[in-house]
Amino acid sequence: MKIFVISMTDSVERRKNAKKQLDKAGLEFTFFDALTGKNGFSEHFSAYDEYQYLLDTGRKTTAGEIGCYASHLALWKTCVDLDEAIMIMEDDFLLKENFVDAFHESEKLIADYGFIRLQRANRVKRKFVKNAGKFSLLYYTKMPHSLMCYVISPAVAKVFIRSSSTLTAPVDVMIKKIWQHKQRLYGLSPYPVFEDKLSKISGIPGRIKHKKSLMLQVMRIVTKITWIVKRILFTYNFKPPVK
Repeated sequence: MKIFVISMTDSVERRKNAKKQLDKAGLEFTFFDALTGKNGFSEHFSAYDEYQYLLDTGRKTTAGEIGCYASHLALWKTCVDLDEAIMIMEDDFLLKENFVDAFHESEKLIADYGFIRLQRANRVKRKFVKNAGKFSLLYYTKMPHSLMCYVISPAVAKVFIRSSSTLTAPVDVMIKKIWQHKQRLYGLSPYPVFEDKLSKISGIPGRIKHKKSLMLQVMRIVTKITWIVKRILFTYNFKPPVK
């Protein structure tokens, strides 16, 4: 299974650290030169729904968020073109001792489960599916933010591509909306990938809270409540496959 690491071309220290860790793990990988949103959304998306973006995040999009989403989108297209599962990583990761085992376990599972997250998850809701080697396979009923490390199949990549024609939210928020794209999302525990807290650059720069009118504030609350209801309804009768 191929590994792609999203990284800005000028992120010398982060690339050096990513290479050091993956070389030590004995796994081959390819740097994917991160795309940028400096020319706006139209370079990567057919449209931008600013109002929906405001409802989802409380702010307008940024060049960094456009570039981040576009980079993942480009790699989903690579996954489809290769017609094989791939691992996608962002370069500010910290690998734990069990990463290699998690990599190989994901390779075995991905054909049946489609999307497997390897990154530590906070503020998440999940259900145990089955034991998988040294790990537990979990089904996320509430997906966490961030996409630092995950494995994706061509089938799921195709669905995410179709869901990405119009830019309505950051890429991880789009993936959280399981009731829209209707893909089941899984993870492995104990977590093999953590965020590198020593990274000099964290998060995406340029995010500025939008001054919200009273109506927008009310609609944001309604949106969040609607999300909860839709998520619960989507997962209520679902039983993850055990294979």
